[in-house]
Amino acid sequence: MDITGKRAIVTGSASGIGRATAIMLAVRGAADVALVDVNGAGLAETARLVEGQGARATVHRLDLSDIPATEAWFLAHGDVDILHNNAGVVAGLPAFPDVDAKRIQWIVDINVTSLVAATQIVVQKMKARGGGVIVNTVSTVALGTGFYDAMYATTKAAVMMFTRCCAPLKEECNVRVAGMLPGLVDTPILDTTGAGEKSEWMKTVLANNEACLPEDIAGGVIALIEDDGLAGGDWLAVRRLDGQVAYQWGHADTL
Repeated sequence: MDITGKRAIVTGSASGIGRATAIMLAVRGAADVALVDVNGAGLAETARLVEGQGARATVHRLDLSDIPATEAWFLAHGDVDILHNNAGVVAGLPAFPDVDAKRIQWIVDINVTSLVAATQIVVQKMKARGGGVIVNTVSTVALGTGFYDAMYATTKAAVMMFTRCCAPLKEECNVRVAGMLPGLVDTPILDTTGAGEKSEWMKTVLANNEACLPEDIAGGVIALIEDDGLAGGDWLAVRRLDGQVAYQWGHADTL
């Protein structure tokens, strides 16, 4: 897809990967970028940066754990060419099995339920518009690389399977659904204590692994959007090794 002149939605765009992707969409010529997050101050800064690259930015504060509100928002605003389902949360502490059921439901709703609901609505709108592209932020933990946060890993595996199951939409609706699988990325999602700082176990993970930059992942998202040859269900994993960005392509039938 040629991004020039296109309309896009990016969830989780107040910081990190979402902000980097929104800016890069503007750089590639997107006309309108709808920015979705719960962090109003972060959204305002992302909007400033997006508009600095020549695109129109609109700010939408939305709690994706509120599924009826999420469905209503996408029904009202989902007429776009590009959707980046990027919003996600980690469980933090206390870890499973000590995490309570309310927090588990919150994690599942943000990471999985809202993504499925948004995709369902936007696919129908894209089909009516003639097609489009949806990129879901998954994680390399969905490939079985292991992660301390059991609930995060479980939800990302669910998103990977859902993305694979969307492969037929390319032929049925002219909508390509692909998965962006970041490795470790040092963004606010890693502040797992709930107090705006990293837990000891997360500090250990960061000390022993090389973190990607949000821009590394955004570049991969753009690649997935722009390559019309990619069938629905394709994925791109991104890691950093010895100071270099390492890309690993895969397909729905290889997992």
